[in-house]
Amino acid sequence: MSNIFQIDDSKLIEKFIQGSNQLLANDRMRLEVNGTVSQLISRNGDPLALMYLQTKPRTAIVKQNSPFLASLDNSLQAQGFVLIGDATRAGFAEYKHYIAPAGYQVLYTDPAILWKKWWPTERFQNKRRFNMDILVSFKENWYPIQDIVISAGNFYIKTIAGQLVLLRTDKALWLAQIVEEKSPTADRSGSPSIFTDLQAPQPEFAPEVRLNYSTATQSVVKDRPHPAEVLLQAPPIAIEELQQKLDAQLESNAQIKQKYQKLKQRASIAEQRLEVVYKYLAKLGINPQDIFQLK
Repeated sequence: MSNIFQIDDSKLIEKFIQGSNQLLANDRMRLEVNGTVSQLISRNGDPLALMYLQTKPRTAIVKQNSPFLASLDNSLQAQGFVLIGDATRAGFAEYKHYIAPAGYQVLYTDPAILWKKWWPTERFQNKRRFNMDILVSFKENWYPIQDIVISAGNFYIKTIAGQLVLLRTDKALWLAQIVEEKSPTADRSGSPSIFTDLQAPQPEFAPEVRLNYSTATQSVVKDRPHPAEVLLQAPPIAIEELQQKLDAQLESNAQIKQKYQKLKQRASIAEQRLEVVYKYLAKLGINPQDIFQLK
């Protein structure tokens, strides 16, 4: 018979994050599952962390003055959990689980940081193409940003699915494309990367130090789906299909404009001919209105 007390801290924390319903413990903490809630409990019976398994997105809260805070924080972020802020339960920090598409990193920051990273990538973009460098979370999906307008302290973020409005004090959930760099401060083109200042190593958390929610949170998840697959999972229509429709509409508009010019030219010619006929009738002493009244 196996000894449940042989499991080490890191493995026990991993099982907790995975939502295991096994009865596991060591001499420092134990894992218990009560319905849809999984708990890590210290030796003296105090809760260290709770995982709400049925919430969407899946949510975990972690005790901030726990000696296991650093281990829990690192493990949660490594499994795609994003640090949100203070939980409704006093003394706990809240994490939510988001799956980033392949090649992207999940970030949860002030909207000003999102705007700062988006603006340089947007200034010289071809407006007929969607900018996929940065995606924002809206209506439980990831969408490219069409425009960001700042007015009276609010951030109006326009996407193909609608407009997201955030206050300056709100937080934005977004994805930044990870760019392979030749150096720590430059991308392949030699220009500063939009992602550079978000890759600084995170400080180790001491038990008495509160978590810094303004720091861009990183998530590293294996076997993530491609971004196109994520966008195809729910309405509206996939970006690629929308782009095809946009190109088709632009072409149709051009054809309609060409037809309009031809019709306008024909109408002008007809008007000129009608004037000639009116002048001829006038010389004959005939009122054109009399002609129209003939049966």
